[in-house]
Amino acid sequence: MFAWQTPLSNAWQESLVSSARAQAMGVDSLLLTGATGFIGGNLLVTLINVGLVERIVCLVRGASVADALARLRAAAVRCGLPHARAQRITEANVMVGELGSAFSEIDLARLAKASHVINCAALASFSTHPQVLDTNVHDTLRFASHFDGSKALRRFLHVSTAMACGTQCGANVQEAPFGYGETRHLVQYTRSKREVERLLRSTYPRLPLAVVRPSIVVGHTVLGTLPSASVFWVFRVVHGARRFTARAMNRVDVVSADDCARALALLAVKPSLAFDTYHVSAGSDAPTIGQIIRAMDEATGTSGRRYSMCRARDFGRIAREVVGRERCGSGRLIEHALRLYAGFAELDYTFDNRRLRDEIGFEPLPFTDYVSECVRTSRGVGIAEQMRWDFK
Repeated sequence: MFAWQTPLSNAWQESLVSSARAQAMGVDSLLLTGATGFIGGNLLVTLINVGLVERIVCLVRGASVADALARLRAAAVRCGLPHARAQRITEANVMVGELGSAFSEIDLARLAKASHVINCAALASFSTHPQVLDTNVHDTLRFASHFDGSKALRRFLHVSTAMACGTQCGANVQEAPFGYGETRHLVQYTRSKREVERLLRSTYPRLPLAVVRPSIVVGHTVLGTLPSASVFWVFRVVHGARRFTARAMNRVDVVSADDCARALALLAVKPSLAFDTYHVSAGSDAPTIGQIIRAMDEATGTSGRRYSMCRARDFGRIAREVVGRERCGSGRLIEHALRLYAGFAELDYTFDNRRLRDEIGFEPLPFTDYVSECVRTSRGVGIAEQMRWDFK
């Protein structure tokens, strides 16, 4: 066992769930968006586990209520809810629609009853998808407009991303609302999340808004990559190639989806918060690239040549090594994706999480401690297949 590894402990998870269960008594009706996604699905499971199943309404796309319900149950099972418990999710937990929907009078009445809203919905794609701005900015603002001035609403928790900070920050990014100036971004997704944060604050100043910015969410501490393989494929490529454009000492701020979900749940139901902006991140405990590679060596039972830095022009060769020369289309996509993720890794960011640690006692399991589960659940799954989680 390496020096940075710690025994798997459920202490923080159990105490957080216990605390959330006690504070959930103050929730009359909780509206959740994005519940069929990676973070949202894990959050749904957490909310059910703290006893809120009869008070949750999920906004879900679907051809019908039955179709939306089937999608919701499947997402919960994928994120670890037993099949028998998933049957407790009923049509009463479903509102068919999406952020930009024109809601019926009945659904508007349901929205008006919400005492708590958690907005996880977003188009979380690193591709140049034409709908990123429409969904993440315009539709989100339209959705928030339904709660402006609500007498019932006590918390509107908006899930952003830590990388909404852009590329011009110091090594340790602080938890604070963004200013109004322009900043550079590597992908349109992070730009859209910064813009909607700004507009939510300025357009709806009466909204009881709390913004939560997860860092890089990778895997699940128990289920590994089964709920989603997002981003983990990058670590597989770097581990196999033993080279990347970032230094071995660069830190990568990673949290698991289940730790992220537990933090979101408690921030949503806690009666009062000290701040209106939080990072859900590893912070100063974020591992280095070198530490991650050594943990993956242990998980795979292999070791390779020493890690070294390469240049971006080498990504084409690395991509061909990964997929083989006969699948040149996938190789080109992997090369493009590696260039994007290299941009993030080269920033060497960690995201300060002292607010969250003080607020709820946040103690996430280090990525190097559960990377073995991600490795185990990735066996037999191709890199190109896993990559599609990020390039929808």
